[in-house]
Amino acid sequence: MPKTPSSSSGSPSDSKRARAGRKPSQPVAQPTGPAADTKNDNNFIALTPTEGAGRPQNTITLPAKSGREQEDDRNRKEGRGPAVAAAQATKEAPRQLRVPDSVQERFIQIGNKFHFPDGAEAFTHDSNRLTTRSENSVVIQSMVAIARENGKGPVTVGGTEFFKKEAWFAASLAGLEVRGYQPTDFERERLARSLAARRNPGAPAAAAVPAEPRPAERAPESGGAAAPRPQASDLIVGRLVDHGAAPYGHDPKQPMSYFVRVETARGDREIWGVDLERAFRQSLSTPGIGDEIGVRSVGRQPVTVLAPKLDAQGRETGQAPLDTHRNQWIVERKDFLDERQRMAEVLRSLETPAADAIRRHPELEGSYMQLQMGRALAEQQFRDKAQREQFVDHLRSHIAQRIEFGQPLDPVMLRGEERTVAPRSQDRDFQPTR
Repeated sequence: MPKTPSSSSGSPSDSKRARAGRKPSQPVAQPTGPAADTKNDNNFIALTPTEGAGRPQNTITLPAKSGREQEDDRNRKEGRGPAVAAAQATKEAPRQLRVPDSVQERFIQIGNKFHFPDGAEAFTHDSNRLTTRSENSVVIQSMVAIARENGKGPVTVGGTEFFKKEAWFAASLAGLEVRGYQPTDFERERLARSLAARRNPGAPAAAAVPAEPRPAERAPESGGAAAPRPQASDLIVGRLVDHGAAPYGHDPKQPMSYFVRVETARGDREIWGVDLERAFRQSLSTPGIGDEIGVRSVGRQPVTVLAPKLDAQGRETGQAPLDTHRNQWIVERKDFLDERQRMAEVLRSLETPAADAIRRHPELEGSYMQLQMGRALAEQQFRDKAQREQFVDHLRSHIAQRIEFGQPLDPVMLRGEERTVAPRSQDRDFQPTR
């Protein structure tokens, strides 16, 4: 049985408390002909240019037939040439869809439908169209591969804004002319960087989004052999390409979650987690599309969620509470994190006097006050000097790590002073910056 591609970061357990998903956008061009009667909630890639009115599906319309194919069709209709025998059986031979080996290895084709190995439908071929309800990157890349195999003419994309953007990028990277989507300057620059990387023999080949498996096949974050996840010390650095609420893995059958996509030196990387929405909302540096950012997992929070309850045959019979965890994230601009790292190094240095450090970085005043209070507490709690020093060293390391990770620096109030908590940034109006 074919294997599905490797996974991206994140977990389905993160996906229970995210907001509403992406709405379909208005089309640039709409399909006409037989494929125009399909439902409005599908993505598509059309193999020929289309015109008309109405909202598109997530679809790719395939390129027009080649000159030789069109001439054969005319011969069949007029009863002449080598196609005369075929014309006696049919007025016009249906277009035979050529499917690349890479797509055949990923999906199971039954009739005009392509399925994941677990049986879930991935996309459909109808006349000159490839249609899907998914926004999964593997599905989009496979649809583009089929479009490229079946002609070199322009393809037309339609559907949700996310699908059109991803299909435009994948098809443009494959050398196809794309209609139906107007890219931004940043997206054109990103395409140029990816094309340049492909021309460089020493550059990584994965300029596009790496292959993803079906979300249902991802290992949960708790219990059993969980998939590798970023440790607290891992910083994912890259240019912010996109972020927002979406069904986990861009699969409409999965619960809502939140994703962040960054363009790294090794290609695009997608991270999933409900807490990523909060991380953007409370970000201290307010990163935007095109900014170089750092994404870091800084902890895990225990949560209880309702998970599907299955019978012996694998059928869902209800829901049951499940104790799991949710990753906590930090998302900040890279220049902000670089400055935080310098501040952390100053705090860790035992040779730098506190006064000099605060003069260079006034934000560290509260951190040095914490150290001073911790040292006073150690004097009261421990008689042994080595234990007191060990306590202060651990406290210094903990504060420095929070600074380096970009976490908020709460001021330390003096004894007897009433603490006033200022409104946090989560109250501000927040929308994904794409």
